[in-house]
Amino acid sequence: MKYRKILTLLWCLILIFSKNNVLCLPTQDLKLKDIERRLTDIEQTKKEILREYLKLFIRNHHISYLKDEYPLNRFLEKTLLKKIIQLNQERLRLETKKAELINMYLFNKKIISQVINPVSGEAIKPGEYSFKLTPPVFIRAPISGMITNIKYLSEGIMVKVENEKCSVSMFPLSSIRIDLGEKVVMKEILGEVKNNNFLRAKIKCSSE
Repeated sequence: MKYRKILTLLWCLILIFSKNNVLCLPTQDLKLKDIERRLTDIEQTKKEILREYLKLFIRNHHISYLKDEYPLNRFLEKTLLKKIIQLNQERLRLETKKAELINMYLFNKKIISQVINPVSGEAIKPGEYSFKLTPPVFIRAPISGMITNIKYLSEGIMVKVENEKCSVSMFPLSSIRIDLGEKVVMKEILGEVKNNNFLRAKIKCSSE
């Protein structure tokens, strides 16, 4: 029995040091799939430890606390319980990070799917629009995204903004405050219409 306890002690130490390197890495840059995998690893490790704890200290309780084996048994018990506490703490940390990532994903999905009227700032649906203006009028970004196209035409300037879900083309602007490739946020002023009493906008959004 004593030799078995020594082997168990060695197994516990190997388990603690090998698993800790995998399970206790920083969570700042983790993706959702990485967190799911690590949570699975934690549950599997807990099962292994609880199985060993059950064998040593529950089923053999009449042997576990014999006087000559008490120091080793006590150390083993403390080691196993400490490891379980560490795993529970790591699980809670990962579940908190998982919830943060899910909330961030849902928030970003909502934001990139929103479209506003570039003149009034009110929410609008995808489609083709011709907004009547009384110039001069500031034109705002209908979506958050990147400026992917700027064309200087005789009638004015065409500006295109895109993100993962939507693309918006607007024409004609008289002047612009942005550059090609620049990232903009919703409602940011892109430019101004001075010479026309209308602004055409084509808004496309994917349903996925």
